[in-house]
Amino acid sequence: MSTVRRISTSSTGATGRVVADFFTTSYRFSATVLVYKRRLADVLGDRMTDYLDLVDIYISRINNPGEIVATYQKGSLVKDEVDFILLSSELEGTSKERFYVPNRVSLPIFVTVPSFEIHGKFQWMGDLEIKKIMTTETQKFLPILDAKSINAHFPKVTFEGPIVLVNKSKIEVICIGDAS
Repeated sequence: MSTVRRISTSSTGATGRVVADFFTTSYRFSATVLVYKRRLADVLGDRMTDYLDLVDIYISRINNPGEIVATYQKGSLVKDEVDFILLSSELEGTSKERFYVPNRVSLPIFVTVPSFEIHGKFQWMGDLEIKKIMTTETQKFLPILDAKSINAHFPKVTFEGPIVLVNKSKIEVICIGDAS
């Protein structure tokens, strides 16, 4: 079984950089994204640009994540083409603009995106309506905590981390609650 765990390698701090794994339908990009004085969630939500500035990029295919097929010093990634992002810090997946609400409940969540299924926990407050989660939340990426991502074509290839940000426009199905 090939499980890749995203461990904390750096924090934003004074560097203005966040290390993350970006997944598209066919590739995994392990890279550092330049966030400057913001969190990654805020950079993803920035409507002024459709791209993420990346440095130190390692590219692998999703079916064989241990094999690096190319490396580059600089590049740009189209935000809309990202299926999900695996982060080492829950903090980076939370917007600075989002208010802390102490009464949130953690619920089991299951999501599919092209080539992957993602299991974890979702925090929500109030009446649970999936339609509301998908349409009224201002962020384009849905945070899933204690996440495990499984390659649908190669189930032995899994990725785990404290938080995954899932592109809402790439979600094929979303289920919240315990499976029966």
